[in-house]
Amino acid sequence: MTGSPAIAQLLRELDRWASAGLTASLWWRDDDLQRPTPALDPLLAMAAATGWVPGLAVVPEGAETDALAARLAGTGTEILVHGFAHRNHAAAGAKKCEFPASRPLADMCRDADAGLARLQDAFPDRVLPCFVPPWNRIAPDLIGSLATSGFTVLSTFGARRAPHAAPGLRCVNTHSDVIDWRGTRKFVGTDVVAASLSAHLEACRAGRADPKEPGGLLTHHLVMVEEDWRALEALMLALKAHEAVSLVAPRTVFCL
Repeated sequence: MTGSPAIAQLLRELDRWASAGLTASLWWRDDDLQRPTPALDPLLAMAAATGWVPGLAVVPEGAETDALAARLAGTGTEILVHGFAHRNHAAAGAKKCEFPASRPLADMCRDADAGLARLQDAFPDRVLPCFVPPWNRIAPDLIGSLATSGFTVLSTFGARRAPHAAPGLRCVNTHSDVIDWRGTRKFVGTDVVAASLSAHLEACRAGRADPKEPGGLLTHHLVMVEEDWRALEALMLALKAHEAVSLVAPRTVFCL
């Protein structure tokens, strides 16, 4: 794995963390789960091989909860709330968003409440009260209301501005999306993943980003193939072997 310049740079950055007595906590979120398709199998295989617990962001409306519960039994995976229906409510010409500022707040709160309640009923011991808005976009007014709906964590994409998005609502984002959404809409490759993780960690170490925010890997199992997962697994095993890295579960990272 060290033959790639990007991966070598990431390992050098981790060496700097080790020299400074720091630990880089990394967590993993996968979006858009509704049913246990074959595309889920290599994700679960990587989780087992690395011992890394993923947070599976489940779309509540239309989720085949019984089938998912059966497939996920014994895997240790954790469930996050991926909006409600993954339905675009943005105005024509605007970027896709299920919870845009143009939508009535009461309607957005109703959907957020219903999404959490449905998944808590289906996965009482596995669901975490973490709200993951589809397309990583969310109206500021809804952010301020999520805690009253029972959510304790908000997760989007990019370096967070503060540890809390609102009173009672921790912010724990992802920073490395493994899909090239603006181009091929396929796996970006381990070099790009390594470069994005390295950039986030370097910014944290240098104080340009919150040094206490864990690095977040974002995957989308529905558009990935087994070869992608094998490459990603090899990278994560190399990182896990580094003294400065801790691969942590969502329920642990939400408390950091």
